[in-house]
Amino acid sequence: MQLPDRIPNHIKETTSFKIFSNHIPDNWIIRDVTERDYGVDCYVEIVNDKNQLTGDLASIQLKSTEEIDWNLDDTLLFSKVKISTSNYWFRSPVPVFIFLTDNKKKEAYFLSVKNHIRDHFLSFAKQKSFNYRFSKKIDVFDKDSGPSLFTLRYAWQDRRERFETEMKMFLSNLNNYQNFLDEHNHRDHHLPIESIELIFFESMFKNFEFLADYLLIESKVGTLKELKTKSKKVFKDDFYELYEHDLTQVGDSLRELCNQIIKDLKSLVQIEKEYWMVLNMNLFNYVNNLSDDGQLSY
Repeated sequence: MQLPDRIPNHIKETTSFKIFSNHIPDNWIIRDVTERDYGVDCYVEIVNDKNQLTGDLASIQLKSTEEIDWNLDDTLLFSKVKISTSNYWFRSPVPVFIFLTDNKKKEAYFLSVKNHIRDHFLSFAKQKSFNYRFSKKIDVFDKDSGPSLFTLRYAWQDRRERFETEMKMFLSNLNNYQNFLDEHNHRDHHLPIESIELIFFESMFKNFEFLADYLLIESKVGTLKELKTKSKKVFKDDFYELYEHDLTQVGDSLRELCNQIIKDLKSLVQIEKEYWMVLNMNLFNYVNNLSDDGQLSY
């Protein structure tokens, strides 16, 4: 009697999905794809440590092999992705990750698609083919460190569009920021900060705050709310929110933070130089010509 055969490739896909689902935290949610596969096998919604739904959704493409044949440098070049699929992933508003499973060893490795494309943008821009290189040490998704690393890479991609906007705001206002900090250094401590200057300061402060958080820079400044609360206790005034005394108090820390942001932006632009050279050569040249204290070398 003839019966349907279970296709080996379908068995591999099922094994891959089991490995993937067993590696992610139990409280994370796997959401099935209802339409046919266009480069997305499922979605994952990240649930935080308090078991709260965050709305943070990632697209997952599962790839599997019976056993990963690592190169001598513990990397693997994965080429089984169409350029049209890579284009689709890069245009997607949702962060996309490739999960590669070793079905024999029950191991999982993952890559952030958009980050990988930016790091190798010249190859991607040729629109002929595009490969993904996995690292055995860097891209492993184990049950202990995998979820936190995934969450970090997710946040990096999810906030990327805002990061580029904040980065351009920072660079275009850099001289104004530095002049503002110099002008408000050791003025009469009892002078209040007027409305228009407070608006500028708040904008600068939040710009620094976001970039520091995105670039994983440890800030000594604290939050704007903490600064205003402290000021209110010192001056006991409900009309003005900040005084010259407050700006002097955080001035040196803000200058230090500003310089660290410059250094990290220069480093990031160098890592992603192919991306910036193709899409924004002017920004690439400008950042490369900045000294660590924000001065132009020409």
